[in-house]
Amino acid sequence: MSGRTVLVEAPWYETRIMNCSFCGIMIARQYWQDDQFEGERFCTEACADVKRRLERDGQRTGQRSAPAKRRAGG
Repeated sequence: MSGRTVLVEAPWYETRIMNCSFCGIMIARQYWQDDQFEGERFCTEACADVKRRLERDGQRTGQRSAPAKRRAGG
């Protein structure tokens, strides 16, 4: 639950779009950089907390985050 708020420093003409690593919302001026999820950017600290809680609950129940298998012919 530790991290910091990072200010995006880009020139006014920069067209690169940055999105939250968890929810996908566009990040405009600042983002949350969480120490647990190195290299990921979150729109708010709360978004990182939700990801942390989902991962913790998934480990507790033994679930994996692998994609579901597709049915044959579907």
